[in-house]
Amino acid sequence: MKKLYECLWISLGFLSIQETANGTDENAAFWRNTSQSSTWDSLWSSSNAVDGSRTTCSHTISQTEPWWRVDLLNEYQVKSVAITNRDNCCPEQINGAEIRIGNSLENNGNNNPICSVIAAIPAGQSYSFSCNGLEGRYVNLIIPGDMKILTLCEVEVFGKGPVLKRSIVRMMFNSREDLTDPKMKENLIMRLGSALADRGLTNVTLSWIQSPKQVIQKVNAPKRCIKVL
Repeated sequence: MKKLYECLWISLGFLSIQETANGTDENAAFWRNTSQSSTWDSLWSSSNAVDGSRTTCSHTISQTEPWWRVDLLNEYQVKSVAITNRDNCCPEQINGAEIRIGNSLENNGNNNPICSVIAAIPAGQSYSFSCNGLEGRYVNLIIPGDMKILTLCEVEVFGKGPVLKRSIVRMMFNSREDLTDPKMKENLIMRLGSALADRGLTNVTLSWIQSPKQVIQKVNAPKRCIKVL
């Protein structure tokens, strides 16, 4: 009788384990440190956009690529950003503004990933833009182009955080399943998350930094294979 062999798949991957504080509905940007590329005058300071009032606004001069930034002091998983436009003049000035979120201050934070681009916000209205958990400490708004003015009457940031701890774990898996398969990878993430939850670690986000890669392949009869009839 011909002998068949079933191999164990030996896979190596790198997993990110991130612990966050309990998420709340509070505005993470409220009275945080702010800055902007320029200021029209002292009545239009950058902090007006995070003071909780929709009647006071920040305002830059007319310039190339005006920007505004808030420092959340910690890294957050940002669910959404709400922007309130001015109501007394020129609501179209906000059109085309990019919302960027990340941890870098390169180019004043304006090189961080884009959450959304504002097409338009009616005068005096507040619109919310989904960021799908984009992670970062800094939230920027920048308008590309020349002779632009950036005015913000309130910026509110909502999400999960702050991020308390992040670890990168190198893991080797011994399995009869092919862990390079996307469905198996997601199933493994769910099982690991469930195991951590059973131990009281519920505010944990797991994600692959480097997906599992097969390092030992099937051969006719290796030592790591199981004989089957």
